[in-house]
Amino acid sequence: MKAIDLYNHMRRIGTWVDWNNTVDRFIIGDPETEVKGIAVAWQSRTTALKEAIDRGCNLFVTHEPTFYRHREDSESIFDDPQAAAKRKFILDSGLVILRCHDVWDQMPEIGIVDSWSKHLGLGKQVAAAQYTSVHQSPAKSLGELAEHVAAATAYLGQPYVEAVGDLEARVTKVGVGCGAIVRIRDMIELGADAVIATDDGSRYWYTGAWALETGTPMIVVNHATAEEPGLRNLAAYIKDRFPGVKTEFIAQGCMYRVLAHRRRSEQA
Repeated sequence: MKAIDLYNHMRRIGTWVDWNNTVDRFIIGDPETEVKGIAVAWQSRTTALKEAIDRGCNLFVTHEPTFYRHREDSESIFDDPQAAAKRKFILDSGLVILRCHDVWDQMPEIGIVDSWSKHLGLGKQVAAAQYTSVHQSPAKSLGELAEHVAAATAYLGQPYVEAVGDLEARVTKVGVGCGAIVRIRDMIELGADAVIATDDGSRYWYTGAWALETGTPMIVVNHATAEEPGLRNLAAYIKDRFPGVKTEFIAQGCMYRVLAHRRRSEQA
């Protein structure tokens, strides 16, 4: 197969995407390249690109940007020396990078939102809208729900979550969103009384303040953590649809670690 074959497949299934106004495109590389192997990851960071090469893959499917901007359709992105150096590395390596974002955010059952809900072990879906889903809560309080979520995200490199509000606050229906598109008020309008947000999809100075002042229990996880289950499903989907070419999933997980201050005596 050629790299263009995967792109054309995504165009066929992504009927909800405005293909004249989308970030889902070839970011760099020749679409006519013969594919030796396909690597799938949440983001095409350099370490992941090198791992893909080591695994014998020359087509890299990424969900998030390669060159640090959501839209990568302007040469001005290479005014950044790091972006310019990264482009040279990619071209020298013969890699082709295809972005799969708008298709997979809304892909039913195995896309970003539904994969996240299933990974968290949430209850029955009671409402849904674009990029948003509301489910019966698997826990009765914010504190219990936070522990439940942390248990589900631990293997993704995030054994902790941020909880906003009264830990004893009652929770019955939980809203989840899609990465940076976490429309908390939409979730509440759909019937949620608690929300699971991401750090890129919420800002404490207004989203956190609004949650506190309305008494809305909120849990926050890393953007990458919330979307990795969906990217695992994307890799499985590609492997199933293109069985003649190997497909490798590259795990990345939570982008940061939480460190606590230690007294000098503990550091000795």
